[in-house]
Amino acid sequence: MIDVLGLGITFVSFCAALLLAQFIFKYTPSLNSLANRQGRYIALDGLRGFLAFSVFIHHFIITWYWKVNGEWMRPPEDYFQNLGRAGVSIFFIITGFLFISKIIQTDSKLNWLKLYESRIFRIFPLYFFTLMIISFVVFSSSNYELNVSFSSLLSQYFNWGIFIGDNINGFLNTRKVIAGVDWTLKYEWVFYLSLPILAAIFYKFGKIGGAVLFFACAFLFLFPKTFFSFSTTFLIFFAFGGLAALTVNTTSLPASIIKGKVVSSIVCLAIVAILFYPNTLNSIHISLIFLVFILVALGNDLFGVFSLRSSILLGEISYSIYLLHGVVLYFAFTFIGTVEIKNYTFQEYLFLMPIISVVIVLFSSMTFILIERPCINFGRKYYLSNAISRAKLNTNKTYKD
Repeated sequence: MIDVLGLGITFVSFCAALLLAQFIFKYTPSLNSLANRQGRYIALDGLRGFLAFSVFIHHFIITWYWKVNGEWMRPPEDYFQNLGRAGVSIFFIITGFLFISKIIQTDSKLNWLKLYESRIFRIFPLYFFTLMIISFVVFSSSNYELNVSFSSLLSQYFNWGIFIGDNINGFLNTRKVIAGVDWTLKYEWVFYLSLPILAAIFYKFGKIGGAVLFFACAFLFLFPKTFFSFSTTFLIFFAFGGLAALTVNTTSLPASIIKGKVVSSIVCLAIVAILFYPNTLNSIHISLIFLVFILVALGNDLFGVFSLRSSILLGEISYSIYLLHGVVLYFAFTFIGTVEIKNYTFQEYLFLMPIISVVIVLFSSMTFILIERPCINFGRKYYLSNAISRAKLNTNKTYKD
């Protein structure tokens, strides 16, 4: 059964986020550079914000069931489930697409040290800030008492540092403070660490090597294996990203066609199908997801929606939205307890969605400006890789002399 009220409020929440993003963009001079952003993948930048916001909607609904039924469960409504699962899947596809594109375009000249240096400064600063918030909640909830041995506590923080964290200091809701979104980062980093191997295969075997990798991932999707909490199911999305990279880098379609009303209508209909499809992330579902992605990667911006300045801003702060929306939900409904969800019907609870949306966009904009962007800019100076390059140059010069 389709909940028309839920759909309507979800739409209103997306609109509220876009309107607030437009306001923030207009009155924040430091973000003016986004107005002139150009690039082949500009629509993907706008898409990212919608994906992160979709994951928030997914967890907003899950939070109600958790607080009312005591269980962190799949939303019964397919479209609320698919907003989150499809959103995360496309994030994986985007990662595969962007980095396989780098491999294709650099032709074996990719500077791996610079790549990893930029990734570290892109991901870890905000992640460590989030871990600080988690720690505050954990220890304030336990009256600042140590409930495990010190060595166990260090081990728990180490696990969080490599994205396989669980409860800290015996606090059972540790991962719920961030709605459990940290799990995706371990897949991202496994992919990053595998890039040199993938690049070697591409450089040596070309498209044949890429095809073998793709079909291997497809096999591991159909017959998944689990190793140390890592499931091979999700590899297919990075593989789809690689397939999209090969397609986009060898295909050129006129902008008048790819951005036209016909293609935008196809994207719109495919998105509707993705949201209401009942068998989440089966073969048909992920094929629809890939169809939307490849058309956007080729340049379609859904009637211009993904190219809006507000969409670009949401895309710019998408990592903050993704990583911190759970913090807002937890503080609002659990830690501070501003609202006692049990006193609300599901329909009444839905009306809080636009309000929480505004808070999340404001909070994420602040963390982007104060944490993410300064650290990204610092990482782009490539102090370590440049220092190593200079050291090698001096060594070679000394050897020649």
